[in-house]
Amino acid sequence: MTASKVELPKKPGIPGAIIFSLVFAFVLTVVTMITVEFSLTEILTNFGRRNLVADGLFNPDFGQILSERSLSAFIETLQLAVLGTVLGGGMSMFMAYWATEFGNPIRWLRAIVRTFNNVVRSIPDLLWALLFVTAVGIGILPGLLALFFFSMAVVTKLTSDTLDGIDMGPIEAAKASGSGLISMLRTAVIPQILPSYTSFVLYGFELNLRASAVLGLVGAGGIGSRIEFFRSRGDWSEVWGLVLMFFLVVFLVERFSVTIRRRLV
Repeated sequence: MTASKVELPKKPGIPGAIIFSLVFAFVLTVVTMITVEFSLTEILTNFGRRNLVADGLFNPDFGQILSERSLSAFIETLQLAVLGTVLGGGMSMFMAYWATEFGNPIRWLRAIVRTFNNVVRSIPDLLWALLFVTAVGIGILPGLLALFFFSMAVVTKLTSDTLDGIDMGPIEAAKASGSGLISMLRTAVIPQILPSYTSFVLYGFELNLRASAVLGLVGAGGIGSRIEFFRSRGDWSEVWGLVLMFFLVVFLVERFSVTIRRRLV
């Protein structure tokens, strides 16, 4: 009786697709660097000339945070992010429902809703802010409108994808029992998507909080306008003080949001 030969498991090799992707990415990077005439020496030289920026980074002026104007700008930024998220997130619930087949059985109307949302989402929030600044002038309103459209588009897309995958059984049961639209949504749809929808809105708030600082650079209010003011004067210590403090605020908000989303989903 011969002993059976035990075959050792083969070590998994590196798939050819991964090797091809790495080689392709490397070649593409080299070609791009040659095309744009990338020069590390020139970058280091230019960075050395701008020593004021570096000095401001290593010597930030945190006293600006306690100034009345900077605190007011921080509060304005938070207000923009909260209002843009609440208004855009609220509108996104209706937009997402109209973009689904069971919520909007009219194909051409559903296509219009989806196309409109795709167009809105394809335009960057900074461009929205520039358009609204041109339309209504400098201030908080163009920033709020930009964040509203941005939040609505992002949350609508995520929520509509969630609605497309919900269980249709409770919806059919609610319709069979004679429930109206509001009752059907309250008992059969909202309970299925509420955790995910809340997570999407919180995620949109994180994005809006970051974007609100950038929108201020084009005159749409918030802490960005304060940063742009000091940058235009060359006061880099004040700029970096505001940037680092804003980073701390964003980090704390993000940790809080992530904790809530993990409990919901």
